[in-house]
Amino acid sequence: ALSLIFNVVRLANRIVADIESQVHSEAGWSWAGFRIMFVTFVFGELEPREISRLSDVSRASVSSVLNTLERDGLVVRLRESHDRRLVTVRLTERGEKDLLRTFVAHNQREQKWIAALSTEGADQLTVLVRTMLADSPVDQPRS
Repeated sequence: ALSLIFNVVRLANRIVADIESQVHSEAGWSWAGFRIMFVTFVFGELEPREISRLSDVSRASVSSVLNTLERDGLVVRLRESHDRRLVTVRLTERGEKDLLRTFVAHNQREQKWIAALSTEGADQLTVLVRTMLADSPVDQPRS
């Protein structure tokens, strides 16, 4: 278990660092910024707490990253409900355009990472990782 988890974490960290430095830093945002923009693109307008849940970024980090993304004109925070405390976030036109352009480079970098695997190997690894995620001990009581 130790060897498997250690190497999965090493691989994930290495992939994140590589894609962040090769793709996202050039676009002017971090990996967290990409994840926040991506879930907002996929799900549409969202409250920050939903962005946090869907992007697996802490609420404090979401707030900080949103400040930067908003400053750069990539997202906008809206107070449109009757409860003015509630904020929803959406991509600006520029944010959507930049995200889609950058996603192409992101996906090309992902393709380079999986090039070492056969199609069958990539499919097997996907199934195995999804199995582990579906039965994650995160939502289970401690033994």
